[in-house]
Amino acid sequence: MNVAVDLKAFKPEGPIPLVRNVPPGADYPVTSLGPLAEVAAAVHDMTQAPKALGAQSALGVAALAAQGLANVETLNGTSPLSLFLLSVAQSGERKSSGDRIVMQPVNDYQRELSDGYREDYGTYRNRLDIWEARRKSILKQAKSEGAPADLDALGPEPEPPLYPLIVATDPTVEGITRGLATYRPSLGIFSDEGGMFLGGSGMSDDNRQKTVTTLSAFWDGTAINRTRAADGASTHHGKRLSCHLMVQPVVAAGLLGDKMANGQGFLARFLMTEPRSTIGTRMHREPSPGSKLALDRFARRIDEMLRADFPLREGTRNEIEAPVLHLEPNARALLQAFADQLERAQASGNDLADVRPFASKAAEHAARIAGVLSCYAGETDVSAATMAHAIELVSYYLGETKRLADAAQLSQETQDAERLREWLSERWVEPFVSATDIAQYGPFRETKRARKVLATLEQFNWVTPVDGGAEIKGKQRREAFKVWRAAV
Repeated sequence: MNVAVDLKAFKPEGPIPLVRNVPPGADYPVTSLGPLAEVAAAVHDMTQAPKALGAQSALGVAALAAQGLANVETLNGTSPLSLFLLSVAQSGERKSSGDRIVMQPVNDYQRELSDGYREDYGTYRNRLDIWEARRKSILKQAKSEGAPADLDALGPEPEPPLYPLIVATDPTVEGITRGLATYRPSLGIFSDEGGMFLGGSGMSDDNRQKTVTTLSAFWDGTAINRTRAADGASTHHGKRLSCHLMVQPVVAAGLLGDKMANGQGFLARFLMTEPRSTIGTRMHREPSPGSKLALDRFARRIDEMLRADFPLREGTRNEIEAPVLHLEPNARALLQAFADQLERAQASGNDLADVRPFASKAAEHAARIAGVLSCYAGETDVSAATMAHAIELVSYYLGETKRLADAAQLSQETQDAERLREWLSERWVEPFVSATDIAQYGPFRETKRARKVLATLEQFNWVTPVDGGAEIKGKQRREAFKVWRAAV
């Protein structure tokens, strides 16, 4: 007997997942961080956050401190020691706690520079006022005497002190490039709320192309060109930028699915990880005394590197012309063998065919990481042992890039629905919600868009429409949905 089943009427118990579970990645090879291994281990011991998060923070800060001091030899020339890192972790993973520990020496030095800057800027303003007064006097005298003004004797206009920016947490590319003439030549974009940067105006439809292109030029170490009608054109050489963004999975999915970011090789410049969660296993315990000692050693070394004089091109005050960390012969042979292996794996049908943009840069990533580790250790060349460590790290990042790229093939509709689902789960405490409330408090600012996303969540049973509406935050809403909550 045939029985007709109304599939539309069938409602399973509980909601249906919007996205498939991403298979867990490999453990981060912490020991391959060489001199930074103890730092990553200490952060994990202090916070119990995933080891990969502490590793990313330590590597990012080391790159920030090293990039202004040296370049590194690669198989095809030289490269900056700048690194771009992307750490993916859900809310509650203590990513901020660990990053705050590692960033402490950077923040302390930036605060010290800021205190000195105020005094230096006051001195500069006084000198500028005197210079401008003398200039006016020379011009006035020349006009009264009917003679040409002799301004050469006046000397050049005083330059303002370099603005003491080391790291920015929520910048725009336009803001950074506008200040390159008066900023220190080594900068960083470091944020434990990287979604603010990736979801801000810099990555809007109008500005995404400019942001991606400019950040890629920073990573490459090429000239930064800026042309604006208001203040003319300028070209800046010898600038360095490292980046560490910590984002939630839904933000990462949006970035990984961005055709422009992928098509232009922007994402291929990032070392990405999404470690397994440690939530639920972090029982209270006292950290090891050795962890504080390791972090103190790290802070002293980073402070020493930040205070070192930049190697500048003659006649400039903020244009880096760095010496090169050369590869020892055995280190170069290891890197060459790794590059050949990567090349074969990129052929159609092979393991890395789907991640060619990153795979094609993986050997350079390895050289950069090896250079950062060598510079941090105070070495003047890259040894074979350090290169072996760097290759193991990049092999890990290759696996993470492939894993995350596979999981990021989501439609915009699904990305929006997952974003709202996370917000309802983590931020919204009311039992009911409406499109108006989402537009007022939630991730979408348009009621029309919020209503459309709610319809998607309804299809997957994450929300259920309420006949007659409901009272929400003291206001009666005609259209309301009951939010699914897991039974406690």
